[in-house]
Amino acid sequence: MKLDDIDIKILEAMQDNAALSVAEVAEKVGLTASPCWRRIRNLETAGVIRKRMAILDNRKVALDFEAIVMVKIASPSRENHALFMDKVQDIPEIVEALTLSGDYDYLLRVMTPDMTAFNNFIGNRLLPIGVIGANSSAVILKTVKPFNGVPLKHLLQDGKLHAEDDF
Repeated sequence: MKLDDIDIKILEAMQDNAALSVAEVAEKVGLTASPCWRRIRNLETAGVIRKRMAILDNRKVALDFEAIVMVKIASPSRENHALFMDKVQDIPEIVEALTLSGDYDYLLRVMTPDMTAFNNFIGNRLLPIGVIGANSSAVILKTVKPFNGVPLKHLLQDGKLHAEDDF
């Protein structure tokens, strides 16, 4: 799907606040509600907008322990990778899973209430998958820059940055 500047402005507004009404998004991007709604629908149909959701503060929902877990598959066959990727889908403590190049095969972002729950996660949820040859964990001490959406400025058709971004 080819995105124009208005589509990009819609996406930026919705990434900033998914709770905005169509009328509020339309006002921000200089459209009326009907054409804005059609554009949003087209962006959803094309899969550009995958999901609308609230981003929660994990500490305020009692998920005070966060870690990165690196996983290496013991015998790197297609079947073992497929099994691992399938199994991690059903483990709620894993909030993000990425395939990597390098020494480890996967990076998992894990959230639990505390260290005891994390230890239980490793022993009772992760290792029983049965195809893990090695794993290494790093505790996240502080989030310096949280995920707040994907950058879109490279898509602007007119090549201009927004006024607030000019130096």
